[in-house]
Amino acid sequence: MATIMTTITEKQNLRRQLIDACMEKQQQLIDNFRDRIKTLTEAEGLGNEESYDNDVLAKNAEKVAEINTLNELLEFANSEMRILENLRETETIIRDIASPGAVVVTDRGIFFVSASLEHFRVNGDPYIGISTNSPLYRAMEGASKGDTFSFKGTEYRIRDVF
Repeated sequence: MATIMTTITEKQNLRRQLIDACMEKQQQLIDNFRDRIKTLTEAEGLGNEESYDNDVLAKNAEKVAEINTLNELLEFANSEMRILENLRETETIIRDIASPGAVVVTDRGIFFVSASLEHFRVNGDPYIGISTNSPLYRAMEGASKGDTFSFKGTEYRIRDVF
């Protein structure tokens, strides 16, 4: 697990790197959704024929449903990117409680309260991006260094928050 940062500058630099990594990962997700939507909408037989047989209609209905789902996921991914962009504006502010933009170092992992990004690495160290809407965040919200919280029967001890 990553060494606990000791200086404010180290903490600010790490948060900047975390935001960069999260934004890069989020942009890849957005690009993947856009590419898949483009591929589906450009597919042959989607609105180009005057008449269809039932198999073609069923296949096109499946594509339309998939496009609609992908559009919803793309909208969510874009909203998560906006959250990260907003965090960029406050990246130098050191937090002392688990709150949006905080890095929460626990005995069971390091969490970056930002967007739902699951696991990612910065400088070789593992991090977990969590949304403020996640149940895990709700369990740790407002906690500070030295506090404990429980989530799904597991107790976490907070080693640092910044």
